[in-house]
Amino acid sequence: MPLVIGAHPQNPSLSILARRRDAVGRLAEHALSFFTYGAGSQTIPLLKSGVIHLAGTGATPPILAKAEGLSTAVFGIGAPRHERGGLLVRAQSGINRLSDLKGRGIGLMPTSWHTQFLAAELAAAGLHWSDVRAAEIIPATAKDAFLAGLLDAIVATDPLYSDILAATPIRILALPGGAFSNRTVFWAPTDILRRHPEAVRLLLAELIASDAATAADPEGAAELLHGLNGHSAEQWLPALTARPWGVAAPDAAFLAEQQAHADIFARFGIIPRAVDVSDTVDASHFAVAA
Repeated sequence: MPLVIGAHPQNPSLSILARRRDAVGRLAEHALSFFTYGAGSQTIPLLKSGVIHLAGTGATPPILAKAEGLSTAVFGIGAPRHERGGLLVRAQSGINRLSDLKGRGIGLMPTSWHTQFLAAELAAAGLHWSDVRAAEIIPATAKDAFLAGLLDAIVATDPLYSDILAATPIRILALPGGAFSNRTVFWAPTDILRRHPEAVRLLLAELIASDAATAADPEGAAELLHGLNGHSAEQWLPALTARPWGVAAPDAAFLAEQQAHADIFARFGIIPRAVDVSDTVDASHFAVAA
């Protein structure tokens, strides 16, 4: 069965891999191909419809998929990402701490790690989701509303963060990688993992090699991304140099964080009920690939 790997701009690892011709050729020999799409928010619908079979996102979509009743599992994770940017407010806004955001509007990228990041930060500060007016807004529109002074806060990292910083002075209220480790995750429906383990291992091996090449030559990787999402290689470079590269097996610490945040989601009403995410991690594919 041919398998399709989804690649979108919010996952640089897969976006870069999809542009490495030699790697694409090797994967094609084993009936693995790429489908590139514009927004990571579409990953769950694409998995549900069978358009893609293997995905890469932040850590939040697997929790949301579980809450929807989908059977999926994470088979690889990246290191914690302390990216440039985070939860931003305008410098002149008078908002200096998380508690100042009560009743304020916050723009989040739809179906992304932004939700997990903000929920974890609010919980750590003793606040509730209902204390703020968080809304999923596509990044370009959220940026426009933020710069117009109509949106109080926005979660943004490079390259969007640099675009905003060039337009207006900002203050960062919370950095990614604190209350939430902010990892890239690679995941798939459990039936795909069960029926196609060799394909998963081949993808992991190519990802490991590609990430190592990106770490060694971020300028070359940025050139591969030139034009993606309307950003030049120069605009992509800060995002590539600020993040860690490499893929590891999902471990107990990652699963514990996912369960803790799933519990926060349920308490905050982001998902309709509490869920047990213990079956959303599958480390069995990694040893052979590594």
